[in-house]
Amino acid sequence: MFDSLDELSGETDQQDFSVVVLWVQDTVSAPVTLVGPLAQRFEQTPIVIVCAEIERWAVRGALAAGAAGVVLIDDLDVTLWPCLQAVLSGQTCVPRGHWRQIEPPALSSREKQILGLVVMGYMNSQIAAQLFLAESTVKSHLSSAFGKLGVRSRNEAASLILDPDRGLGMGILGLGGEPVEPARTATR
Repeated sequence: MFDSLDELSGETDQQDFSVVVLWVQDTVSAPVTLVGPLAQRFEQTPIVIVCAEIERWAVRGALAAGAAGVVLIDDLDVTLWPCLQAVLSGQTCVPRGHWRQIEPPALSSREKQILGLVVMGYMNSQIAAQLFLAESTVKSHLSSAFGKLGVRSRNEAASLILDPDRGLGMGILGLGGEPVEPARTATR
């Protein structure tokens, strides 16, 4: 057992590991910085994160960084062994409550369009005018998109979309089609 990545540096040439278990004392919120170096060092070895809790979208980030499984400390006694068996057989294993975070949410093209305009700073009335929709329709699409993304506000949605570790930006911001002019505010 090693307490830091530095301790591992001299050992990797002499040992071959079946699985790497990364024990995190608190919430995993930046999995790329934790898992990325391990995944590079042990390319063919599955990595399982054991943590007290994991933030909603950190699961996807951890998997993208190279983790194969996540186990919560509260469930350790019943989930660690099945998780290890799963990752050793080439499967991905995450807590049941986080299964939706494995794949990006299925947003409609209109929801993506509206979220893209939100990220650009448009207000609901400007989005409605730009897309020739009623403002209530824009609000309805935003409410639906927020639910799918697991966010409660425009700021949370924009942060999620723009975060490269979460990987949602390209599906929302890379829509193509006619270029949209940035929102102009009315001056009097």
